Amino acid sequence: MDLGLTGIQHEIYSRQIMMQEIGVEGQQKLAKTSVLVVGCGGLGSPVLYYLTAMGIGHIGLCDGDTVSPPNLNRQILFTMEDIGKPKAEIAKERLTALKPDLKATVYAQFMDKKLADEIIPMYDIVVDCLDNFEARFILNDVCIKAKKPLIHAGIGEFYGQLMTIIPGKTPCLRCLFPNGIKEKQEKSSPALFGVVGTTPGMLGTMQAIEVMKYVLGMQSYTEGMLVVDTLNQTIEKVEIKPNRKCICKV
Repeated sequence: MDLGLTGIQHEIYSRQIMMQEIGVEGQQKLAKTSVLVVGCGGLGSPVLYYLTAMGIGHIGLCDGDTVSPPNLNRQILFTMEDIGKPKAEIAKERLTALKPDLKATVYAQFMDKKLADEIIPMYDIVVDCLDNFEARFILNDVCIKAKKPLIHAGIGEFYGQLMTIIPGKTPCLRCLFPNGIKEKQEKSSPALFGVVGTTPGMLGTMQAIEVMKYVLGMQSYTEGMLVVDTLNQTIEKVEIKPNRKCICKV
């Protein structure tokens, strides 16, 4: 089957195409896939880079923030020269330098219900690279309504969590937090928490491979959440039961 790729593109993806799990047809599926990445920071940087490198055809970049010095220990798409510049726009520049034929759509604003309702139905998969649960719940609810898979991750210090949410098949964030997040906790800025740069690097990379696995029909852990401890190098599977009273009706 002809992928319609140039010679250099065949070279770029050759190590993937030779894999039994991917092959020519799998690479074609990746090229036809659209992914919305919400948050272009610590998690978003590795997610965006590896989605681009694996050959995803269309990526939406949503972030209303600008680059600041404390970002640079973990947000690997940015440099000192980018301080004060909009993250989503700079991220697009970096990604299209890697893959000039990438279709990259920038939403230089923070995610809210109106924007979520407008853009999520346009994409095949959504990746949660956010740093607050208010926006995460919006993503969760709209993805369930639009029947779009959501790859969630959260990080802090040496620790992270990963959850693949497939509407109608798996538990969701509302099942995990049926009473929401306490107001005091929700208003605590993630910037107040310590984080070593390799933690979002690892979790973001795991999110990217979850996208690939979903597109190519590979098996993911969908019964709950993976809890990652990079300090002790452990990954724990935490089973989460779907809540029949969940407002998302999983």
